[in-house]
Amino acid sequence: FKPEPTFGSISFRTGKDDSGNWVTRVPDEAGIDMSLMRLGQERYDIHCSVCHGTLGNGRGVTSQFGLLPRNLTDPSQAATFLKVPTDGEIFHAITNGSASQIMLGLGDKLSPKERWAIVLYVRALQSYVGKAAQAEKGKDS
Repeated sequence: FKPEPTFGSISFRTGKDDSGNWVTRVPDEAGIDMSLMRLGQERYDIHCSVCHGTLGNGRGVTSQFGLLPRNLTDPSQAATFLKVPTDGEIFHAITNGSASQIMLGLGDKLSPKERWAIVLYVRALQSYVGKAAQAEKGKDS
């Protein structure tokens, strides 16, 4: 008996459901737990932070050379803040890149699980950095 390999659901592989709509949340199939969050942080630090910055605010090393990567986390920087409503769209951008942002896709370098882990980590950064930015803005008022 040779088991058939499984590659995950359409949602897990593409970020879209069977009807072609973006999924709103990281699929349960990704195995959402703290180890996935740690994997997301590790992969984000390796593949994303150079451009997007450690906190996801678009202030990575490349910003010092005139590249203006998207701010993923700080809503106080409204002009560049990532306004993506679904996790599926973030997954898609990680997979395929973004022509408007000169971002190369990582679909050939990261497994779907690793890409979903980055989505989960970016969402955690958005929550943390977003709240911190709002608190700072409140102090200035």
